[in-house]
Amino acid sequence: RNLLFHSIWCHTNGSLGNAIFKRGESNWHPMDGPEFVREVVPGTNVADRDGLLHFTPMAFRQGNMDGFDEIAMHVAKSIPGGSRVCELYAGIGLLGLTSLVYHGKGGAENDEWEWEHDNEMENRQPLEWLRCSDENPANPRCFKRSVNSIPSEITGR
Repeated sequence: RNLLFHSIWCHTNGSLGNAIFKRGESNWHPMDGPEFVREVVPGTNVADRDGLLHFTPMAFRQGNMDGFDEIAMHVAKSIPGGSRVCELYAGIGLLGLTSLVYHGKGGAENDEWEWEHDNEMENRQPLEWLRCSDENPANPRCFKRSVNSIPSEITGR
């Protein structure tokens, strides 16, 4: 197993034009390693087994996940408990899934993130539902894989 790289993929784009990448799973070929890069859902840790975000090379991934974790947690804490959430241009659903896990865990009483408004009771209700939308055809598989890694008592599945 190669310890320098997580995985190695080959991308083929035989089209004319200036585009570097061409959409479609038929253009990506795994050469070595696992299909998905996994990241911890912001506000959780691996030991709690609260879920992982799954990314393939065809999905957009933030370059600075540590910095984006803070933004994701701020978004999650800004959404009132019991809300119906529709995340547009969601990618793999990072913001929505962070919110789902945050509210599903009962708010800040169960996580390491501190925020001055965490003691408001409405923030401790689970989300009523979550919908994520994006045009990238690779994202639904990443989203489903991520949802399946989150405990069923949080997702309701």
